[in-house]
Amino acid sequence: MEARTKKYFDLSWAFLKSYIGLPYADLIERYTEYPEDCVLEEIDGYCFLAFTYGLVLGLERCIVLVYEQEQIIADCSYMVATMDDVMKKRAIYDAITLDSDWSNLEHFTLCNYMFDLPYPYYPCESSQSFDGLALFFTNAYVTKAYRRQGLFFQMLDCCKEMALRYQTGDTLLYSIFSLDPDIPCYGPDTKAEPYYYSMKDEPTRLLNASILAKRGYESVRLEDEEENDGSKLWYALLKEKEHIVEIDTI
Repeated sequence: MEARTKKYFDLSWAFLKSYIGLPYADLIERYTEYPEDCVLEEIDGYCFLAFTYGLVLGLERCIVLVYEQEQIIADCSYMVATMDDVMKKRAIYDAITLDSDWSNLEHFTLCNYMFDLPYPYYPCESSQSFDGLALFFTNAYVTKAYRRQGLFFQMLDCCKEMALRYQTGDTLLYSIFSLDPDIPCYGPDTKAEPYYYSMKDEPTRLLNASILAKRGYESVRLEDEEENDGSKLWYALLKEKEHIVEIDTI
């Protein structure tokens, strides 16, 4: 593990260790053996650290943190598994749907809008196989002072690169976001109070939808799900195909 990469991972670990919930030594061992699982890249003067760790067999979480020097200014994370495992394995279904109310509805929305199967989707009674990877985004935030610099789209690119790092040939990607505003827990935008779903955030949901639409995401409103104030639950979906070409090193 390169010294600079370890420096930024150590900063990230100090901030997220209670959230990650895994031994530091185990993660360092993983990244030493598989350096593709913890990557540092400098883009436009900012340091992008992306690292993964396992949740249950077949499902991993990826976290991307953007640093200006040693201060986090943006973050993004997701859970990823093969679409076949998402549809057929109980442990993965449980891990995704129990992670949060948002990820639970992400799973429902992805399966409801992409596949014609009865709910719940585990156990899947269909004999068909499901190609590709499913990415369930759990948060994304850019500090207000650093917006309009393309950091969000650069994080999306990092997320895709990490999801595809072991893939070859053609790969389908299914990605899903909740359009609720994310709540920052670092830097000057930090808020102490928890998030409560409210109609007042509807303009932010629509803004988030318009931002993701620039990358081809389609926004959907869950008509059967309504909050007490009448607000609807919004999600954004993307299905895309990537072609990975292996390059022999000399």
